Amino acid sequence: MTMNKIMAKLRKNSKGQYTLLGVCIFLSVLMVSAFAFLYFSPTVQELLPTGGDTRKLSWLLFFVTAAGCTIFTIYGADLFFKNKSREFGVFLALGEQKRKLEVQLFKEVALILLKYVFLGILAAIPVSWLIWKAFSKMLIGADQMRYRFTPLGIAAGLLFTAFLILCIGAAGIRFVKRTNIMDILNDRRKTEMVKEIKPWTGKLGLLLIIIGLLLAMAVPQLSAHLFLQLMPPVWNLTWLISLAGLYLFLLSAVAHSGIGKKRETYYKNIISTNLMRFTARQTTRNMCVIALLIFVILISAFWGIMYYVSAFINGDNAPVDYSLHYPAAESQLTKAEIEGLADEYGVDITLYEETKALELIIRYVSRDYDDNGKYFDIETEKLASFVSASDFTRISGISVTLSSGEYRTVVGSNYQRTIWVGPDCLQAVTNPVTGDSFSPVFQGTTAFENLALMSDPFVFIISDEDYLRLSAGLDEAWMENMVFFNVKDVYSTYAFAHALQDTFIGRATVLSDHLSLYDAHEEKLAAEAGKSYSYSGSCGLSDESGFQTGSWKYAPFIKVLTKQDAMQLVAVFVLLSIYISILSLTACSVMSYVRSLTVALDNKNMFADLRRLGAAKAYTERVLRIQLKKIYLFPTAAGCIIGILFAALLTFFNDMRIDVFELNMLGVVGILIVVISAVMYIMYRVSLKKAEAIAEI
Repeated sequence: MTMNKIMAKLRKNSKGQYTLLGVCIFLSVLMVSAFAFLYFSPTVQELLPTGGDTRKLSWLLFFVTAAGCTIFTIYGADLFFKNKSREFGVFLALGEQKRKLEVQLFKEVALILLKYVFLGILAAIPVSWLIWKAFSKMLIGADQMRYRFTPLGIAAGLLFTAFLILCIGAAGIRFVKRTNIMDILNDRRKTEMVKEIKPWTGKLGLLLIIIGLLLAMAVPQLSAHLFLQLMPPVWNLTWLISLAGLYLFLLSAVAHSGIGKKRETYYKNIISTNLMRFTARQTTRNMCVIALLIFVILISAFWGIMYYVSAFINGDNAPVDYSLHYPAAESQLTKAEIEGLADEYGVDITLYEETKALELIIRYVSRDYDDNGKYFDIETEKLASFVSASDFTRISGISVTLSSGEYRTVVGSNYQRTIWVGPDCLQAVTNPVTGDSFSPVFQGTTAFENLALMSDPFVFIISDEDYLRLSAGLDEAWMENMVFFNVKDVYSTYAFAHALQDTFIGRATVLSDHLSLYDAHEEKLAAEAGKSYSYSGSCGLSDESGFQTGSWKYAPFIKVLTKQDAMQLVAVFVLLSIYISILSLTACSVMSYVRSLTVALDNKNMFADLRRLGAAKAYTERVLRIQLKKIYLFPTAAGCIIGILFAALLTFFNDMRIDVFELNMLGVVGILIVVISAVMYIMYRVSLKKAEAIAEI
């Protein structure tokens, strides 16, 4: 019988090993290639702002995807070569040339790679298209976008495939480099030196996990708010405390055993409780990776869903559907023109209000930090918008009464005071023409989302008397026109919204062609001091292809477009986050499954010895079941606990509170934990059935 026929027969008898490696390769190539096709598609790239945080996060998720796929494929390859060790060693013992065996082995691996890599890349094309179709349902107006492929996506998929082939090849070379036949034959029987694990190890691990999370997440925020001090970058190393705690907790779960008070129970379960002690370190490392993958699943899905829901409800808190503001000296859309455009698109305007805001110089207190991370208060001057109490009541429907010398600050509906500037920041207000100045008294905040978006740091409300006095001598150069109107069934007015925005931008002149943070008074002060002003210059209104309304000082608020823009901004990140979650769940499922089979393979002879010694089938089944429960239960529990603690600490210490939306998001984490637990339980049942067959129980 020729070597090819012998190897073909061995392949037939070990079909599961080849299938497992093939599935790992197929899933890795499929996931990364589909990810690359989708991410590098011109359609998706056009949705991402150039140089924005979303694009950077998307790149990060791309590399995380590639890393995750590489890890679990290498893990599958290691198991494949480990299972090959026995037949490889037997051939060597029978006198077969090592070089010939190496060639034969790499032929087999090459065939697996060619087959599953081709299938993975081929399947990635329709999969990426299907993902896009599902993804486009989340976007308003996405039905008008056509999904396009690009050679860059194909190149990225092929580049990852080449890297994966190199990794598997390196694992194969490492395997065949062994020269000792007995080492190869006994590769599956290697054990570790058994060391005593103290009973307090698990408790210490849990404590370190909590301490590490608190130090990494709570201390920086508390330090900033209480002591006005940023923590140094080296403080990020406190995350390692949680990692060390995770290792100790899982090591205790795997390797700790003690007689304790119940001697009879200990001796009854002596095999099941001590079996994994002989591979404690490698099992614990494996469990740590699985726990971290489950943590990644939770956090990726949590962030993705939170961003999506946040974007979905973005603008819903605004009481007015459409609001515009522009320099009063600029000839813009009139009420009649807006109503005419609405009639053209079949839109019913249900409320319409206009007002004028004064642009006055404010001296206010804000906060910055130095090179040592120490926060300090500074007084600065800039322009801000002021409306009268009566005008505010008219446009908002919220009654505001102020006496002369008083002011209220307009904030968003979910406003939370930040460390940078507070609503009571005003020190003085000055008429830029006459120099008339006064120091108003803070009277609290009033929530009105539309107005809060129109001025930095805030829009302020003053009494009618102060408004009339401060407007004296001001011409239109120091005023802004503000327009507010509602429409019937706002989310069906997408076409009208686009037409209105395009017309509004088309009417804009050099008077309003400024970046969002531009301030004329700050520019004047910089010029007087002989310094450059970083926000000078055009915002690109004339650039039809590259103009982004988000960078424009006078960007209109249009509820339907705001929702669409927010959705487009985060949708790719949301999609990739959920993609990472699916990938991580696949990876930890495969790793847990592989580890379960390894336990059965490594202890096959022990189970046979137990049967010879008269152990009942129920006993051997229980021993194996306990081992597999450890593999699935402890890392799943650890990953879920760390995940929900991380999410809770993140939401609380972000703004030192947890609102209803954040509570709902934590509830989503709870649902995700149930889903993950269900998937891992299903994998446990599948693994148990396969492991029992391998161990011949």
